[in-house]
Amino acid sequence: MSRTRTETAIPQTNRAAANAEVAVGRNKPPTLTEEQIVDAALQVIRTEGLEALSMRRLSRELGRSAMAAYWYVSDKKELLDLVAGKLLSRVEVPSPDSGRWDERLREVVQGIDAQVHHYPGIATILLEQMRSTDRRLMNGMIEILISAGFQGPEVFLSYAMIHTYLFGRYQVVGFSADLDPPDLEDTIANLRPHLTGLHGYDFFNYGVDVIIEGLRSRLEASPSQPARRKARAPRAKD
Repeated sequence: MSRTRTETAIPQTNRAAANAEVAVGRNKPPTLTEEQIVDAALQVIRTEGLEALSMRRLSRELGRSAMAAYWYVSDKKELLDLVAGKLLSRVEVPSPDSGRWDERLREVVQGIDAQVHHYPGIATILLEQMRSTDRRLMNGMIEILISAGFQGPEVFLSYAMIHTYLFGRYQVVGFSADLDPPDLEDTIANLRPHLTGLHGYDFFNYGVDVIIEGLRSRLEASPSQPARRKARAPRAKD
């Protein structure tokens, strides 16, 4: 990123502080790449959570002065846009000939969840960018749903369910921890021991399995689905 592009976006107070610092000890701002800045932000999020990330915390992670980060990004929002873009770019959409629709859909969903899982607090930002400005993965999943046989409104309904699950499950990630009070109702108290061997990934995989089985059931129940299956079915070999 060039200094010319970002400097105009730097808030006046931060720019003044950065300029004063340069005048005292440097002839030019420290040289950093966008990749170094994003990687440093990701390190902070992964180890301390999203709430710990600030422009000052980023500068410390980079080993630079408090105002150094403002030479490259104007504020935390721009920084998080870069972070979200980097995480989304790590998720691949499998090619149509790489497997069945359900296998391809599961691969994308698991890929997104892996990024969300490793960076606490990033889910809302990541999935909002996936919906609004970086729609590669959304388009990829919609194409998979169409290849499965979904049509018209059911394509969007199916995608919305997947998107909601990816985001919503992190609202109940502490499910087992919430069931520790001694005054639990009898039904929950009797079931509480079964939570001992369950982990976050068990809940996630179960949810994905239910979604895919539900989508498959919808396809099979569709009045037009037999004709679609017949049209796509390969000829039997003699």
